[in-house]
Amino acid sequence: MATCPSCNTWNPDDKVVCWRCQTPLPKPEPRRSRRTPRVYWGLPLWAWVALFLFFLFNLFLPIFLRMGP
Repeated sequence: MATCPSCNTWNPDDKVVCWRCQTPLPKPEPRRSRRTPRVYWGLPLWAWVALFLFFLFNLFLPIFLRMGP
């Protein structure tokens, strides 16, 4: 949806000049592509962090339970 800078008229995306005043329209900015997530051995990085924290928690939980008051 391009708006004419001269007459402020709405124009469809496929138009190069304004349909009302024939002023050249500004070129639309290309859309940015989404960043692809980092994947290591089939899993995204956040999944590896979650697995690491899960195993770390299960490793140290018995130690903390034995300490007790």
